[in-house]
Amino acid sequence: MNVTSTDAENLVQFKRIVEGYLLSCVCIVGLIGNSLTCLSILLNRSRRSSPTDMFILGLSFTSIFVIAGFLLTHGIRFVFPAIGEQLHRYLFLRIFPAHVTCILIQIYLTTAISIDRCLLICAWRTASYRRWRTPNRIIYLICGISIFSIIYCLPFWFEYIITDDDDIELSAIGAHPLFRILIRKYLYFVFIFLLPMSCITICTLSIVHTLYKLTKNRAKSQGNHCRRKKHSRQVNTLLLSIMIIFLTTQFPYFVYNVLYALKGPSLMENLRARQYLSINNLLSTINASTTFVLYALFGTKKPSNNPQNV
Repeated sequence: MNVTSTDAENLVQFKRIVEGYLLSCVCIVGLIGNSLTCLSILLNRSRRSSPTDMFILGLSFTSIFVIAGFLLTHGIRFVFPAIGEQLHRYLFLRIFPAHVTCILIQIYLTTAISIDRCLLICAWRTASYRRWRTPNRIIYLICGISIFSIIYCLPFWFEYIITDDDDIELSAIGAHPLFRILIRKYLYFVFIFLLPMSCITICTLSIVHTLYKLTKNRAKSQGNHCRRKKHSRQVNTLLLSIMIIFLTTQFPYFVYNVLYALKGPSLMENLRARQYLSINNLLSTINASTTFVLYALFGTKKPSNNPQNV
């Protein structure tokens, strides 16, 4: 594809606006908000005893590093081009693999939240999951997801190198056909997109269907029972919102990776595809930055006396 100088300049301006100014603003808000969410949970004993709040804590804490990675590798790079390019070359090999790891942890934490809520709402009569579900076990689950993500992302630490001309290029390992086909195509497509998005989609549809049936057949009640129901609805709304926003913001990335798997690196020669990728990066940043907003609106402000029900 022939790229004119005008097209190249338009792409630079587009990336500066989308991945520079807009993404940086979202990152700053997200860093402050997620930090406040983590502090509000850690400083409140009742919230620390809630399995749901442990999930939110893990998701918000991971999102801080995801947002910081986007800010360092994209935001600063396009807002301050001269300094940003030098900083990008210096930090890329150190930040990119860790950033991918944190994104994978975030994806599977969202998947775990969707499965957790689906088990509570759709299968609570037939499973003993509520008794098993404790804050300590949720922490072990979060640690297990983190260990899996770190192991899975180990190959990405060897994908790129810095040349003598200070350019970022694929290493011998990263350029190997087996690496490109196995790690960057099939496993990347399956474990980072297809598997988690399928689980979240199925769980979200199941939860919405079950809640609709329960709402339709719900008998009117008063007093404490009514207040507990209201609190439960707030928690369900919080977690459903997290799942829906994740699917909305990550589906375009899923489409991009399908196209990349079919066309390979030649896709990046298309200016429209590069603009589309910039928008996807902004959407991923928005996804990582919205948890604190949802938690402030629908969070467990008045924890239940039985934290296993939250």
